[in-house]
Amino acid sequence: MDFAWSDQQRELLDAVGRFASQQLNYNVIENDRDGVFNHDAWKKCGSFGIQGLPVPTEYGGLGMDPLTTVAALERLGYACKDNGLLFSINAHLWTAVTPLVYNGSEAQKKKYLPGLCNGTLIGGNAMSEPNSGSDAFSLTTTAIKKGSKYILNGSKIFVTNGPVADLLVVFATTDKTRGPDGIAAFLVEKDSPGMNVARKLEKMGVRTSPMAEVFFENCEVPEENLLGKEGGGAWPPPSGRCKDCWRPASVMRTSANKAASRSANTS
Repeated sequence: MDFAWSDQQRELLDAVGRFASQQLNYNVIENDRDGVFNHDAWKKCGSFGIQGLPVPTEYGGLGMDPLTTVAALERLGYACKDNGLLFSINAHLWTAVTPLVYNGSEAQKKKYLPGLCNGTLIGGNAMSEPNSGSDAFSLTTTAIKKGSKYILNGSKIFVTNGPVADLLVVFATTDKTRGPDGIAAFLVEKDSPGMNVARKLEKMGVRTSPMAEVFFENCEVPEENLLGKEGGGAWPPPSGRCKDCWRPASVMRTSANKAASRSANTS
Protein backbone atom coordinates (compact mmCIF):
# COMPACT_ATOMS: atom_id res chain seq x y z
CA MET A 1 0.00 0.00 0.00
CA ASP A 2 1.35 3.39 -1.00
CA PHE A 3 0.99 6.04 1.69
CA ALA A 4 2.77 8.76 -0.27
CA TRP A 5 0.94 11.91 -1.29
CA SER A 6 -0.39 11.94 -4.83
CA ASP A 7 0.88 14.53 -7.28
CA GLN A 8 -2.40 16.44 -6.91
CA GLN A 9 -2.08 16.46 -3.12
CA ARG A 10 1.54 17.65 -3.30
CA GLU A 11 0.55 20.47 -5.62
CA LEU A 12 -2.19 21.56 -3.22
CA LEU A 13 0.07 21.42 -0.16
CA ASP A 14 2.81 23.37 -1.91
CA ALA A 15 0.30 25.96 -3.10
CA VAL A 16 -1.14 26.37 0.41
CA GLY A 17 2.35 26.87 1.83
CA ARG A 18 3.27 29.49 -0.76
CA PHE A 19 -0.02 31.29 -0.35
CA ALA A 20 0.25 31.49 3.44
CA SER A 21 3.88 32.59 3.54
CA GLN A 22 3.44 35.21 0.82
CA GLN A 23 0.02 36.68 1.63
CA LEU A 24 -0.88 36.14 5.29
CA ASN A 25 2.18 37.14 7.31
CA TYR A 26 1.74 40.89 7.66
CA ASN A 27 0.87 43.05 10.69
CA VAL A 28 0.88 39.89 12.82
CA ILE A 29 2.62 41.44 15.86
CA GLU A 30 0.55 44.63 15.76
CA ASN A 31 -2.72 42.76 15.31
CA ASP A 32 -1.90 40.38 18.14
CA ARG A 33 -1.01 43.24 20.47
CA ASP A 34 -4.21 45.11 19.67
CA GLY A 35 -6.46 42.06 19.39
CA VAL A 36 -7.40 42.78 15.77
CA PHE A 37 -9.05 40.17 13.57
CA ASN A 38 -7.58 40.27 10.06
CA HIS A 39 -10.64 40.47 7.79
CA ASP A 40 -8.47 40.98 4.72
CA ALA A 41 -6.50 37.79 5.34
CA TRP A 42 -9.76 35.94 6.00
CA LYS A 43 -11.10 36.99 2.61
CA LYS A 44 -7.84 35.98 0.94
CA CYS A 45 -8.16 32.52 2.50
CA GLY A 46 -11.72 32.31 1.23
CA SER A 47 -10.67 33.25 -2.30
CA PHE A 48 -7.96 30.60 -2.18
CA GLY A 49 -10.44 27.96 -0.99
CA ILE A 50 -9.27 27.28 2.57
CA GLN A 51 -12.69 27.67 4.21
CA GLY A 52 -14.21 25.36 1.61
CA LEU A 53 -11.64 22.56 1.64
CA PRO A 54 -14.00 19.73 2.73
CA VAL A 55 -17.18 21.20 1.24
CA PRO A 56 -18.67 19.55 -1.87
CA THR A 57 -18.01 21.47 -5.07
CA GLU A 58 -21.72 21.97 -5.76
CA TYR A 59 -21.85 24.30 -2.74
CA GLY A 60 -18.73 26.26 -3.63
CA GLY A 61 -16.12 24.13 -1.89
CA LEU A 62 -13.07 22.22 -3.09
CA GLY A 63 -14.50 18.79 -2.26
CA MET A 64 -11.36 17.45 -0.56
CA ASP A 65 -11.32 14.28 1.49
CA PRO A 66 -10.64 14.49 5.27
CA LEU A 67 -6.97 13.48 5.02
CA THR A 68 -6.19 16.02 2.31
CA THR A 69 -8.12 18.70 4.19
CA VAL A 70 -6.20 18.18 7.42
CA ALA A 71 -2.88 18.01 5.56
CA ALA A 72 -3.66 21.31 3.83
CA LEU A 73 -4.58 22.92 7.14
CA GLU A 74 -1.39 21.63 8.73
CA ARG A 75 0.59 23.20 5.88
CA LEU A 76 -1.35 26.43 6.37
CA GLY A 77 -0.45 26.36 10.06
CA TYR A 78 3.20 25.75 9.26
CA ALA A 79 3.47 28.72 6.91
CA CYS A 80 1.08 31.23 8.54
CA LYS A 81 2.29 33.10 11.62
CA ASP A 82 -1.13 34.38 12.66
CA ASN A 83 -2.31 31.69 15.08
CA GLY A 84 -5.50 33.62 15.81
CA LEU A 85 -6.49 33.58 12.15
CA LEU A 86 -5.83 29.84 12.06
CA PHE A 87 -7.93 29.32 15.18
CA SER A 88 -10.83 31.31 13.73
CA ILE A 89 -10.68 29.44 10.44
CA ASN A 90 -10.92 26.13 12.22
CA ALA A 91 -13.70 27.20 14.56
CA HIS A 92 -15.55 28.30 11.42
CA LEU A 93 -14.72 25.15 9.49
CA TRP A 94 -15.27 22.41 12.06
CA THR A 95 -18.02 23.82 14.27
CA ALA A 96 -20.15 25.69 11.74
CA VAL A 97 -19.42 24.53 8.18
CA THR A 98 -19.04 20.80 8.85
CA PRO A 99 -22.27 20.43 10.86
CA LEU A 100 -24.06 22.27 8.06
CA VAL A 101 -22.57 19.98 5.40
CA TYR A 102 -23.61 16.81 7.20
CA ASN A 103 -26.88 17.91 8.81
CA GLY A 104 -28.20 20.84 6.84
CA SER A 105 -31.18 20.74 4.52
CA GLU A 106 -30.63 21.33 0.84
CA ALA A 107 -32.06 24.83 1.21
CA GLN A 108 -29.76 25.63 4.14
CA LYS A 109 -26.70 24.39 2.25
CA LYS A 110 -27.51 26.44 -0.83
CA LYS A 111 -28.20 29.54 1.25
CA TYR A 112 -25.16 29.53 3.53
CA LEU A 113 -22.36 27.29 2.27
CA PRO A 114 -21.23 29.36 -0.77
CA GLY A 115 -20.62 32.42 1.43
CA LEU A 116 -19.05 30.37 4.21
CA CYS A 117 -16.66 28.88 1.64
CA ASN A 118 -15.63 32.03 -0.22
CA GLY A 119 -14.93 34.16 2.84
CA THR A 120 -17.87 36.53 2.61
CA LEU A 121 -19.50 34.89 5.66
CA ILE A 122 -17.92 33.99 8.99
CA GLY A 123 -19.30 31.14 11.05
CA GLY A 124 -19.08 30.21 14.71
CA ASN A 125 -20.45 27.86 17.32
CA ALA A 126 -22.34 28.73 20.50
CA MET A 127 -22.40 25.80 22.89
CA SER A 128 -20.41 26.63 26.03
CA GLU A 129 -22.39 28.26 28.83
CA PRO A 130 -21.30 30.00 32.04
CA ASN A 131 -22.50 27.12 34.23
CA SER A 132 -21.96 24.13 31.97
CA GLY A 133 -18.83 24.79 29.95
CA SER A 134 -18.92 22.55 26.87
CA ASP A 135 -21.10 19.93 28.60
CA ALA A 136 -23.73 19.63 25.89
CA PHE A 137 -26.03 17.62 28.14
CA SER A 138 -26.33 20.35 30.79
CA LEU A 139 -27.39 23.28 28.67
CA THR A 140 -29.79 25.80 30.15
CA THR A 141 -30.43 27.76 26.96
CA THR A 142 -33.92 26.86 25.79
CA ALA A 143 -35.70 26.83 22.44
CA ILE A 144 -39.49 26.79 22.60
CA LYS A 145 -41.52 26.20 19.44
CA LYS A 146 -44.19 28.84 18.84
CA GLY A 147 -45.95 28.60 15.52
CA SER A 148 -43.38 28.68 12.73
CA LYS A 149 -40.58 29.96 14.97
CA TYR A 150 -38.41 28.89 17.87
CA ILE A 151 -37.91 31.30 20.75
CA LEU A 152 -34.41 31.10 22.23
CA ASN A 153 -33.54 32.26 25.73
CA GLY A 154 -30.22 31.86 27.51
CA SER A 155 -26.56 32.80 27.27
CA LYS A 156 -23.36 31.44 25.78
CA ILE A 157 -19.75 32.15 26.61
CA PHE A 158 -16.35 31.68 24.95
CA VAL A 159 -17.92 31.96 21.49
CA THR A 160 -15.00 32.00 19.07
CA ASN A 161 -15.65 34.41 16.18
CA GLY A 162 -18.64 35.78 18.12
CA PRO A 163 -17.87 39.48 17.51
CA VAL A 164 -17.41 38.98 13.76
CA ALA A 165 -19.66 36.01 12.97
CA ASP A 166 -22.43 36.25 10.40
CA LEU A 167 -23.86 32.87 11.36
CA LEU A 168 -23.77 30.90 14.61
CA VAL A 169 -24.64 27.27 15.21
CA VAL A 170 -26.46 27.57 18.53
CA PHE A 171 -27.25 24.61 20.74
CA ALA A 172 -30.34 24.77 22.94
CA THR A 173 -32.70 22.48 24.84
CA THR A 174 -36.14 21.96 23.34
CA ASP A 175 -37.31 19.44 25.96
CA LYS A 176 -35.47 19.12 29.28
CA THR A 177 -37.30 15.90 30.15
CA ARG A 178 -35.58 14.08 27.28
CA GLY A 179 -32.01 14.78 28.40
CA PRO A 180 -29.54 14.51 25.49
CA ASP A 181 -32.43 13.73 23.13
CA GLY A 182 -33.94 17.11 23.91
CA ILE A 183 -31.05 19.12 22.44
CA ALA A 184 -31.28 20.83 19.06
CA ALA A 185 -29.02 23.01 16.95
CA PHE A 186 -30.07 26.20 15.19
CA LEU A 187 -28.61 28.44 12.52
CA VAL A 188 -28.85 31.95 13.93
CA GLU A 189 -27.88 34.92 11.80
CA LYS A 190 -26.22 38.01 13.19
CA ASP A 191 -28.54 40.86 14.05
CA SER A 192 -31.38 38.42 14.72
CA PRO A 193 -33.87 40.21 17.01
CA GLY A 194 -33.20 39.15 20.57
CA MET A 195 -29.58 38.08 20.03
CA ASN A 196 -26.94 40.27 21.61
CA VAL A 197 -23.19 39.84 21.24
CA ALA A 198 -22.45 41.38 24.59
CA ARG A 199 -18.72 41.88 24.86
CA LYS A 200 -15.45 40.79 23.42
CA LEU A 201 -13.42 38.68 25.84
CA GLU A 202 -9.77 39.51 26.48
CA LYS A 203 -7.30 36.62 26.12
CA MET A 204 -3.62 35.96 26.78
CA GLY A 205 -3.02 34.20 23.46
CA VAL A 206 -4.48 33.83 19.94
CA ARG A 207 -5.67 37.40 20.42
CA THR A 208 -6.40 37.91 16.73
CA SER A 209 -9.22 35.36 17.05
CA PRO A 210 -12.10 37.27 18.68
CA MET A 211 -14.24 35.64 21.36
CA ALA A 212 -17.42 36.89 23.01
CA GLU A 213 -20.39 36.28 25.25
CA VAL A 214 -23.71 35.97 23.44
CA PHE A 215 -27.14 36.45 25.00
CA PHE A 216 -30.53 35.35 23.69
CA GLU A 217 -33.65 37.07 24.98
CA ASN A 218 -36.78 35.91 23.20
CA CYS A 219 -34.68 35.51 20.07
CA GLU A 220 -36.89 34.42 17.19
CA VAL A 221 -35.44 31.80 14.86
CA PRO A 222 -37.43 30.56 11.83
CA GLU A 223 -38.24 26.85 12.00
CA GLU A 224 -36.42 26.36 8.69
CA ASN A 225 -33.20 27.26 10.56
CA LEU A 226 -33.41 24.18 12.75
CA LEU A 227 -30.23 22.26 11.87
CA GLY A 228 -31.17 18.62 11.46
CA LYS A 229 -34.07 17.73 13.72
CA GLU A 230 -35.16 18.23 17.29
CA GLY A 231 -33.12 15.88 19.43
CA GLY A 232 -30.35 15.83 16.85
CA GLY A 233 -28.26 18.56 18.42
CA ALA A 234 -26.24 16.08 20.48
CA TRP A 235 -24.99 14.41 17.33
CA PRO A 236 -22.47 16.61 15.65
CA PRO A 237 -20.87 17.59 18.46
CA PRO A 238 -18.71 19.73 18.73
CA SER A 239 -16.50 18.42 16.06
CA GLY A 240 -14.51 21.54 16.81
CA ARG A 241 -12.19 19.69 19.16
CA CYS A 242 -10.35 18.37 16.10
CA LYS A 243 -9.40 21.95 15.32
CA ASP A 244 -7.10 21.79 18.33
CA CYS A 245 -5.07 18.87 16.96
CA TRP A 246 -3.33 20.07 13.81
CA ARG A 247 -2.36 23.53 15.05
CA PRO A 248 0.00 22.22 17.76
CA ALA A 249 1.44 19.84 15.16
CA SER A 250 2.16 22.81 12.89
CA VAL A 251 3.76 24.76 15.73
CA MET A 252 5.88 21.79 16.80
CA ARG A 253 7.05 21.23 13.23
CA THR A 254 8.00 24.89 12.85
CA SER A 255 9.82 24.92 16.20
CA ALA A 256 11.68 21.71 15.46
CA ASN A 257 12.84 22.97 12.07
CA LYS A 258 14.01 26.28 13.52
CA ALA A 259 15.81 24.52 16.37
CA ALA A 260 17.56 22.17 13.94
CA SER A 261 18.57 25.08 11.71
CA ARG A 262 19.90 27.08 14.64
CA SER A 263 21.81 24.10 15.95
CA ALA A 264 23.38 23.48 12.56
CA ASN A 265 24.43 27.14 12.26
CA THR A 266 25.99 27.31 15.73
CA SER A 267 27.77 23.97 15.82
